[in-house]
Amino acid sequence: MTEHLNITTYKITKTTGFYPELNTLLISLQSVVVAAELYKAGEVQTTPGDYVTIEAKHLPKEVRLPLYGPVQAAMMNAQPDEIHLSEVHGKTKSPLLFWTSGFQNFADALFLPFLVSFHQRKRDALIKGFGQDRTSWPAAWQMSWALRNAASHGGQVFEKPTQKPVRWQGITFGPADEPAKCLTAMVNGADILLLMIEMEESLSGNPITRI
Repeated sequence: MTEHLNITTYKITKTTGFYPELNTLLISLQSVVVAAELYKAGEVQTTPGDYVTIEAKHLPKEVRLPLYGPVQAAMMNAQPDEIHLSEVHGKTKSPLLFWTSGFQNFADALFLPFLVSFHQRKRDALIKGFGQDRTSWPAAWQMSWALRNAASHGGQVFEKPTQKPVRWQGITFGPADEPAKCLTAMVNGADILLLMIEMEESLSGNPITRI
C-alpha cells in the first residue's frame, strides 16, 4: 500500500534570495552522495527526479533535495534555472542505504555556513525593512542571527545576560540556556533549509512559488 504524504514542493529560481547559497550547497551535497555511491556500487546512475531525504532534527518534517542538476549544470559552466526543494510534513523514517552517522555529521556541518552567508548578504535589506533592533525582526531572522553568532563564536550566541531570547517554531533560547545548551546542536540541515525559506518569505513579503 502506498503511503500518502503531505508534501510541499518549492520552486527556487535565480530571483529567490537564497538561490546562490542553495545551488552551491547542492553541488557539495550531490558530489558527496555521488562519491559514496561510486565507492559503494562501483557506478553512479542518477536521473532527473532523484533526491536525497534529510530528516529534520527539531521540526517534525523532512526535506527532499535533488540529486540531479546542480553538478551537471556546473560541468557545463551554467546554473539550473530552477531548483525543486520538497518539504515533507511528517517523517517517513525510510532508511538510506549508505547515509551513516559520518555523513550525518558532515551534513550538519555543511548547511550552517550557507545560512550565515545568506543572513549576512541580506542583512542590509533586513535592517532597511525592519530596523536595527533585532527584537523587531521576523522570528526566522532572529533565529538566523542566533545561529550566525553561535557559528562565529564557538557556539556562544549572547554577549550579555540581559539580552532577550530568540523564539522560532517551538524553540526558545536565551542567555540563561548557555553554556549548558548549544543552539547549533538543536537543529540540523533540514531545519536550516526550512528556516531559510521562512527568512526569504518574511523579507520579500512574497511566498515562494509552490508547484
